[in-house]
Amino acid sequence: NTKYSTWPVLLVNYNMGPTECMKAENIMLTMLIPGPTAPSNNIDVYLQPLIEDLKDLWNEGMEVYDSFKKESFTLRAMLLWSITDYPTLGTLAGCKVKGKQALQ
Repeated sequence: NTKYSTWPVLLVNYNMGPTECMKAENIMLTMLIPGPTAPSNNIDVYLQPLIEDLKDLWNEGMEVYDSFKKESFTLRAMLLWSITDYPTLGTLAGCKVKGKQALQ
């Protein structure tokens, strides 16, 4: 039984080799969701700014500079998947994952 809960939200750029993308310097901590308990159905409130930023990156892109190629390009990004435990999957999907009516 815990008295406090903190949920980290991390982003990993999978457009690199497996050993490179999992290095600490390439993993982005985008937010920490604090609270006495897990955010449950209120998770959308916390994720909304991240979702809006990702929608902008996909739809409009962002002009960035590639120092290796020495040229600019339009960066686009999207969320491919989430890696969670089973209770968190239910929270993100808005489904019950325990009890009589779990995933019905």
